[in-house]
Amino acid sequence: MSDPFIISIDRLKGGAVQKIDTILASDFFDIHEADLSFADAVKVSGEAYVADEDLVLHLNASTFAQIPCCICNQWVSIPLIIKGYYYTESLANIATGFFDFRGPLREALLIELPKTAECKGSCPERKVIAPYLRKDAQPDVSTHYFPFNDLKLP
Repeated sequence: MSDPFIISIDRLKGGAVQKIDTILASDFFDIHEADLSFADAVKVSGEAYVADEDLVLHLNASTFAQIPCCICNQWVSIPLIIKGYYYTESLANIATGFFDFRGPLREALLIELPKTAECKGSCPERKVIAPYLRKDAQPDVSTHYFPFNDLKLP
């Protein structure tokens, strides 16, 4: 069985395009965190080709990540979607003739993780902690100094 992450550079020379359309197990993320997990498969589609002296990957990918709600700590499933992701690698850096794209795909998906998430878009428990949250207020001009306030720009 061939590895779905491996792209053979020799097959792409001469203008050939390798179509990528696969569903991958999420264990390639290799994440062992208490507050982050990936249980769903990763759907990947796109293509790989050689342009001049570079390997070009053009990918779309989607999966779901599970992180705790920032309000109630219940697990929330959030979609991670990348569309039109381009990655290039110089052929000079691919000594074996085979390129493994699991690293760039992993990085592209992890970058899409939000810092926080709430269950159901707006956590029902938010009303419990609302009295303890800071209200956004305008700073008191008499107690704050704004050094550029008097600038008159053209």
